[in-house]
Amino acid sequence: MQLKKPIGASLAAATCGLLGALPAAPAAAQDAKDWDIESSLLYYGEDNDRVKDVSLDVAIRRALDEDRSFSINLTVDSLTGATPNGAVPTNDVQVFTGASGGKGYIVEPGEVPLDPTFLDTRIAASANWQQGLGEASRWNVGVSVSDEYDYFHAGANARFEHDFNLRITTAYLGIAYGQDDIKPVGGAPIGLTPMVALMDNGGGADEEPGDNDGYRDGGTSLSKDVTDLLVGVTQILSRRSLLELSYSYGKSDGYLTEPYKLLSVVDPVTGIPVPGPDGAPFLYLYEKRPDQRTKQSVFAEWRHAFDRDSMAVNFRYMTDDWDVTSETAEVRYRWNINERSYLEPHLRYYTQTAAEFYRTVLFADERLPRFASADYRLADLDAYTVGAKYGHLTDHGEFTVRLEYYQQDSNPSPGSAVGELANHELILPMSAAILQFGYRFKF
Repeated sequence: MQLKKPIGASLAAATCGLLGALPAAPAAAQDAKDWDIESSLLYYGEDNDRVKDVSLDVAIRRALDEDRSFSINLTVDSLTGATPNGAVPTNDVQVFTGASGGKGYIVEPGEVPLDPTFLDTRIAASANWQQGLGEASRWNVGVSVSDEYDYFHAGANARFEHDFNLRITTAYLGIAYGQDDIKPVGGAPIGLTPMVALMDNGGGADEEPGDNDGYRDGGTSLSKDVTDLLVGVTQILSRRSLLELSYSYGKSDGYLTEPYKLLSVVDPVTGIPVPGPDGAPFLYLYEKRPDQRTKQSVFAEWRHAFDRDSMAVNFRYMTDDWDVTSETAEVRYRWNINERSYLEPHLRYYTQTAAEFYRTVLFADERLPRFASADYRLADLDAYTVGAKYGHLTDHGEFTVRLEYYQQDSNPSPGSAVGELANHELILPMSAAILQFGYRFKF
């Protein structure tokens, strides 16, 4: 169920991965007619039995001659675990339906509601072709597809690069387009309508989701379009240093709501969720987001080679029309232990402001807003990643292992901790472990 965790959106970003990289090295940098195979197995696990992801990725690159090369990427993701559904903890047992009115689950008193029905497998593939245009230019085009149980993505990208000043300056321009088809289990709920109530035995919904006025037709496939544009330049500063500067613009149109996310409607004094329709003990509304989002960002990276080691430092600033602004700072240092081994420590810090429509709860005495979401990923948050990658050259290739720790802390919306909610932790901090094994070889 992709929309509980944006792997489809991640794939859309991967479609633009070509855009975010440094200018691609000319095919001449590889041995002509060599096959370059890079594989990796990644484990991502959040604490408290939350999301777990096991991902296998294989990248195949082939240099046909000095000017032409192609690459193919294949990825299989398996995701399980529990994820916050957006509701707040209470002093009573809470009962929720499954996806769009399906079989439900129970949350014990005082616990942050987590949806344990999170289960999905993603299969993705992409292909890119690079070719030179004269001695100073090259272009690269690619396509990508991704398929999940309730999500399908297809995209295309193109990039042009040109060298100036005896090849010490490179300018690049890239564009990517992706279309996603979303088909939530049971149909997509209409935003800010009540969650379908469960029967007393918790085994199913009072009504079929497709017949409920609060749902779109269960067979309807919704869609969104994502367009990204990137312009940038890299400049060789010296024999040892390189600087990259870029600007990116992205626009999303269509269904941007998460159909499995909820908001609790609470009494403004007691903080207790108010009763729902048809005898439901509590009122939960499905979230609703705008159907457009525009992002802009600037990025800078400095790379420097020392006598033996090297390092890279980068910074990104992003702003969008949802009032989210973010800053990302990252540093990597590559310590070459000997001719065959290296260790690369990594530190990344991320901070963002909340979306203008982010609400930890909705209050019963207030007019219903036009848009609202309690998704913690849209909250005011801070996160950091710390870890290292170890690499070792063998007689046939390169083996790597990466171990990192991720910590994220989100803040509830101002004024949400009223009444009994002041006694609960409304958003749990989240930590995760990341372990990745990789092997790369040529033949």
